[in-house]
Amino acid sequence: MDEHLLIQKYFSNIGSAYLAEHNVEVTVGDDASVITSQNKTQLINSLDTSIEGVHFLDSMSPEDIAYRACAVALSDLAACGAVPKWYSLALTLPKINENWLKDFSHGLNKFSDEYRVPLVGGDTTKGPLSITIQVMGETDSGKAILRSNAKKDQLIFVSGMIGNAYLGLNELKDISSSNINILSYLNPKARIELGQELLDIASSAIDISDGLLQDLSLICKASDVGAEIFLDKIPTSVTEKSLELINSGDDYELCFTTDKDKYDKVMNISTMLNIPITSIGKITSSKEVVLYDNNKTRIKFKSGYKHF
Repeated sequence: MDEHLLIQKYFSNIGSAYLAEHNVEVTVGDDASVITSQNKTQLINSLDTSIEGVHFLDSMSPEDIAYRACAVALSDLAACGAVPKWYSLALTLPKINENWLKDFSHGLNKFSDEYRVPLVGGDTTKGPLSITIQVMGETDSGKAILRSNAKKDQLIFVSGMIGNAYLGLNELKDISSSNINILSYLNPKARIELGQELLDIASSAIDISDGLLQDLSLICKASDVGAEIFLDKIPTSVTEKSLELINSGDDYELCFTTDKDKYDKVMNISTMLNIPITSIGKITSSKEVVLYDNNKTRIKFKSGYKHF
C-alpha cells in the first residue's frame, strides 16, 4: 500500500461531518488544506509529538494511542479558552499494518466526534512510531487566556483531580491492580468547555502536562510573580498526597488564576459543568513557587517531568 492509498483509506473522512461548521473548504487529500478565515478572531495554534516508549506504552491499543495523542494536543487550546476548529496529523510508522491502522483510525474518529473537530491534513513517513498532532482553534480577538497575566493576591485554582493519570499509568503497568484510574491516563479529557467559560474570568491559565508545581511555575515565570499553595488543598482521589503524585504530570487539568471577587463565578462554572474546581493558594510577589503542609511548614520539591 502506498502513502496516497493509505491516507485515502484510513484518514480521508475523519471528522468530515464538521468541515462546514469550521469553514474548511479543502481537506485531506490535496497538497494543503484550505480554511476560510474569520474576522475579529485570534487563531490559536499548538503542536504536540508523542513518541512510543516516551509518551505512551507500546502495550497500548492503537485506538487509545490515537485518542490520547489528540486529546493531549487539544488540552493546550483549552488553556487558552479557544474553540477547536481543526487538526492535522503527522504519523511515522515502522511498517504498514492495516489492522493497526484501522484501530488507530477508530481512535481518531472517537476524538473527532467527541470534540466536533475535523482532521484536515498531515503527513505519513516510515520510521520509529511517532504521532505529531497540530491543533488549531479560535477566540474572539484579544480574548485568549495567556500564562503572563497573573497578579499578586489572585487566587490559584485547579480543575478535576490531580494525580489520577499517575495512578492510572502505574495500574497499566501492573496487571494485578484495580485499574480504576487507567482511563485517566489512556483517555485524558481536554477541558475545552471550561476554558471557554473562563474567558474574561481567568487572568492566566496552563494545562497540567508536566506536573502541577512545574506548570504553575511557568505561569509565575511568565507573569514575573510567585505562588504559595497548600498540599492539603490540592484535590486528589487518595488520602496520601505524595509529591510524586501531584507533580508527575499527564493530568491535563487546568491550573488558572483570577481575582478573589470572582470566586463565586468560578464555583458557579464548576457546578454548571459538573467539574470539580478547587482553590489551592494564591499568587505572591516572591517570584518562586512555595508549597506548604498543614502547619504551614515549607515542603521542598523537585521539578516535574523533564523532556530532556
